[in-house]
Formats: sequence, structure tokens, C-alpha cells
Amino acid sequence: MPDAAQISRSLGTIRTELEFLANSGVLSGPQLQSIEAQLPHNGQPSQYVDPRYVNGHEGFNPAVIAQQAQDPNHPAHPEHPKHHEWADKLAHKFGNAAIMGAGATFGADLVNDAMRKF
Repeated sequence: MPDAAQISRSLGTIRTELEFLANSGVLSGPQLQSIEAQLPHNGQPSQYVDPRYVNGHEGFNPAVIAQQAQDPNHPAHPEHPKHHEWADKLAHKFGNAAIMGAGATFGADLVNDAMRKF
């Protein structure tokens, strides 16, 4: 685990780069504020949760899933009769994300290799 000074230095670099992008017009003010809200402050992890993943929207929120797993009436509970279906659906979502991530990585590597040759 990195020490506090390394983390602080990294966060400072991230904030500096974000300010550069905002000043360059690449990021809008609301985009910058949204990204900064997700960064840790004073050594404490951010409590930010993207609004797209709350209030009934599907998404991965570990705290919500842990709470649901304690409720015997919810499919996230291991003893629930539909737990297998629920877990399979969640695994399918993660599988799709992994495939998309791998495809994006492969595509970026392919382009970068091609660009190095020119």
C-alpha cells in the first residue's frame, strides 16, 4: 500500500491535469466538478455514488448488494430460491464488461503498434 505522501502527490497530479483539461476546453465545468467529487479528500475515500446507479437504476453498488444479501426475501440472499438466476445475471453483466474492456485494450494496442511503425 502506498504511503499518504504518494497518494497525496498522485491526487495532486490528477487535479492539476483535470484543471489543464478544463482550461483547455476539453472538460466542461460540470464535468470537472463531477470528476473531482469522485476523488478522495483529506485522505478519506469519496462517498460519491454516480446518480445513474442509485434510485432503482441497475448498476454495481457493493453496499447495496451487501444489504440485499442480508434480506432473505431478495434474490441476492444465498438461501433465496432464485439466487442462482440472480447471480448468473450479475456474472453475465461482469462478463460483458470484461469482454468489452479486453476488446478496447486490444484495439488500443493494435492502433498504438501501428502508429509506432510510422
